[in-house]
Amino acid sequence: MDKRFANDLIENTLKCFALDDKSFREFFPVRDGDRDTCFLWSYFAATGMLYQAVKAGYPLKDKFKSYVDAFAYYRTKPGQGKPVKYHSERGSEINGGHSDCFFDDNIWTARNYLFAYEVFHDPFYLEEAEKVADYVYTGWNEELGGVVWNENGLTDNATAQELERGLSANACSSLISAMLYRLTGKKHYLDWAYRFHDFCKIMQDPVTKVYYNGIHTLIENGKRRNGEVNKDMYGYNSGSMILVDLELYRITGEDKYLEDAKATSKAAYDAFLRKDEKSGKLYFRDFRWFTAILAEGWSALMDLGCENEKEYMKMLGESIDDAVCFMSPEGLLPHDLVCGYRDNNNDDRLLLTHSAIAEIAVLCSK
Repeated sequence: MDKRFANDLIENTLKCFALDDKSFREFFPVRDGDRDTCFLWSYFAATGMLYQAVKAGYPLKDKFKSYVDAFAYYRTKPGQGKPVKYHSERGSEINGGHSDCFFDDNIWTARNYLFAYEVFHDPFYLEEAEKVADYVYTGWNEELGGVVWNENGLTDNATAQELERGLSANACSSLISAMLYRLTGKKHYLDWAYRFHDFCKIMQDPVTKVYYNGIHTLIENGKRRNGEVNKDMYGYNSGSMILVDLELYRITGEDKYLEDAKATSKAAYDAFLRKDEKSGKLYFRDFRWFTAILAEGWSALMDLGCENEKEYMKMLGESIDDAVCFMSPEGLLPHDLVCGYRDNNNDDRLLLTHSAIAEIAVLCSK
């Protein structure tokens, strides 16, 4: 993967989706009825792309900082005794966030604050990550373990999706807790890291070692109990757990975490690799941002000298290189990378898609 090509993908993504240095649009090309600004999920994904670029040496520190600071537009209005949390919808002013609060959105936002702390060493970013983590911990179920999808999942009138304790929120909570322990030395963060990690292990297939998507929560006579494991598979679940294991390996030096990360890595590669019947090209079947988080895990293992992941990243890079023939006039690549843009398919218009492809390209060009 050529580093200049990765830079072009970043620049083209910013050109098409950035409204200014503190907001993004959700879709491009823009159509009637599209949102004015993006959801928090898309926002932290695009900001994460900029972090990976800065980490790889791209001159984007100022832009990264501007977007990190503008998370404040998604923050709830402050008040005495109120938790620090972030809403799914961007407000028109700082602390003007509105609509639902998702626990997974919040802990992924905390991850971006820790990225910013790593780059800029400003204690505000570390403190804000701690406050957000403390909010997410309030969603922990003491009897069953895990946090649910969003705040409404804590009530008895929640939908099945809101009640699910998904691996996304719980794995990232383990990761952020471990990182906070390493950065602050506060033991309760390590305790939380282990609690979330143990819960997430329930969602790992004992044979294949791939991770499933979550555990359903059932409510009967006002009491909650475990339902079945949701066996949908997405690459970011395994990618997140690779990153968790490597953080715990970094803290403890225990080989079991490194070996678990390697096993998860191989399982995910086997689970998501596909061949396009028409072109014969290999690609990874998944929502592209999910693949980007898996690529972060592979890249981290590659940095430790693991050989298999070099091959995995090489194939990811080749799948992006091969998609150049499908590039749009604006320099964007289609979501699935193996065919041209599809009419009326929002995945090809999403900020999530193009920030993810650019991030993968950055990781592959290291």
